[in-house]
Amino acid sequence: MKKSTLIITVLLLLNNILSFANDDEIIISSYSGHNAKITITKSEFIDNGFKVTFGITWVNSSLKTVNNENSVLAILTESVKVFPENSVGISSKNAVSDFSNKEFTVEFFAMPDFEGGEVKIILPFIFSENKEEAKNGNWKEVLYSKAKEPTISYEVDGKLIKDVYAPEVRLTSPLLNKNNDEKIPIVETKIADVHISAYDKSGVKEIYINNRKAKFNFTGEYTAKVTLYTGLNIIKVKATDNFGNENETEFEIICSYQYDLDMRGGKYYALIVGINDYNDPNIPDLDKPVTDAEALKKALSSLYTFDENNITFLKNPTRSKFINELDRLAGQLGSDDNLLVFYAGHGYWDDFKEIGYWMPSDAVVGDHSSWIRNSTIKEYIGVFKTKQTLLITDACFSGSIFKTRGIKADRVVAYQKIYDLPGRKGMTSGTLKEVPDVSVFFKPC
Repeated sequence: MKKSTLIITVLLLLNNILSFANDDEIIISSYSGHNAKITITKSEFIDNGFKVTFGITWVNSSLKTVNNENSVLAILTESVKVFPENSVGISSKNAVSDFSNKEFTVEFFAMPDFEGGEVKIILPFIFSENKEEAKNGNWKEVLYSKAKEPTISYEVDGKLIKDVYAPEVRLTSPLLNKNNDEKIPIVETKIADVHISAYDKSGVKEIYINNRKAKFNFTGEYTAKVTLYTGLNIIKVKATDNFGNENETEFEIICSYQYDLDMRGGKYYALIVGINDYNDPNIPDLDKPVTDAEALKKALSSLYTFDENNITFLKNPTRSKFINELDRLAGQLGSDDNLLVFYAGHGYWDDFKEIGYWMPSDAVVGDHSSWIRNSTIKEYIGVFKTKQTLLITDACFSGSIFKTRGIKADRVVAYQKIYDLPGRKGMTSGTLKEVPDVSVFFKPC
């Protein structure tokens, strides 16, 4: 079989930073009558990496340009060699670089501990008959006329290298028990001291553990107390270095405290409503509800197992906004999910009709259609297909929501069965009495 050749020619950049090393041209045998001249048409250094663009000119055996060539070239990225080792890496996660019959680009990046200097990179080119063959992974190796593959040299200025790497973090406590088949740390207490070690070349700025800022201790670790629930817990860690690079990582911890409840599978949702400001001048504004609602939101995401994305906070909502959010939750929540509803704001009790109301921000005195009946809230709670729903109201006259007679609950000893049965509970700060503009649920520590 007659061998044909691929010819790589050299283009030195004006700044002489990047070039093919040593050889003016390298002969490549493709075995199938396809020839090309490859040149470096562009290179640029961005932050800690540089891109190299290779232009391809297809030619015949007389080195005259061929315009209708369908063959493609690429670089076998998994076989790229770098000297010195661990100085730069290749950005592509694919075994083969982007391929083309006109040009393709390969991107490299400086490793975290590389201080700069000359880098040599050996590039193993590969060939495919056409793009369809290339997509199917049908690549062919090529042979070079000389004993070595094409090599580019790049002078990396250490002063230009910026830290674009996020801190490395690992869980150091609680430790994994060697006899633990789950391969996850197990703790027997409801509150765990979580220790995180972190490293970054430019220095670690701060660590958050479950949205709470961790303390830096004398051992060089970051610590925070985390409240756990029985079963599998996800510990979220966010590490930031002095250049603003962030690493968000999750660790798993199993808590064996309390009862043997299987609370995995469902999610925990919260609807938190705080109303300070009322449009009607006849309804006095309040000072504390929004602050209390914000404090609850922070506590749920940092101390408990509520994902921040599953917490909806309504600040001074109108009646329409409030009802629309209840409708949205009714359509979203599943039978394994759990819901907490918190309301802080004005309430009203009608002695004659024996009806209680919540007062949205657009409530109008005398216009009951702009208010929200407690019975409406109760109906929504009945519609939610959740496993457990807890309602907390911190408002005047809120006791009427579950005001009823003759309710008798049998005592259930099996706690797992309690959790498996749908539950609806309510906590109110007042029965049919006015409550002060200072929450009984939130006290300064």
